[in-house]
Amino acid sequence: MKTLVAGLGNPILSDDGVGWVVAQHIANIHREIPFSHEVSVESYSLAGIGLMEQMIGYDYVILVDSLNTGQRYPGCVVPFTLESLPDLSFGHSASAHDLSLTNALILGRKMNAILPKDCNVHIIAIEAKHVYEFGETLSPEIQKAVPVAVNLVMKLLENIQQEFQSASFK
Repeated sequence: MKTLVAGLGNPILSDDGVGWVVAQHIANIHREIPFSHEVSVESYSLAGIGLMEQMIGYDYVILVDSLNTGQRYPGCVVPFTLESLPDLSFGHSASAHDLSLTNALILGRKMNAILPKDCNVHIIAIEAKHVYEFGETLSPEIQKAVPVAVNLVMKLLENIQQEFQSASFK
């Protein structure tokens, strides 16, 4: 069983880099206390097809990214699965030449790529404040959300491990 933890965003666009910061914390924990199943920790500035390609061969994926809806307070951490996310095909990708992640996964599966089920793609989103301003530091509200997001990722990894162990004993 393989799990990918991917911090998404752009580390030079202030709060948009929060996914990278969380991924770095998870990587540090992983170096000190190795997980009992195969876990890769990466950081990407990808969406759609490019992100789907990075997910090939994984059973579970945990994506950590900023969210900029204006509907929540900055620093609010929102966990959900890709399965529960509506496919907003327009305006849901970094490029007009790309697909939403949902559609990219559908395409990848049609091409027989080994990809996780949508219910096994977990997203930890942090409502951001500044995602269009250049800077390498997070807003104070977003920085305070980092440990919350790290804890959620660690709990997901523990749950995945427990699921794997219980399946192994059957």
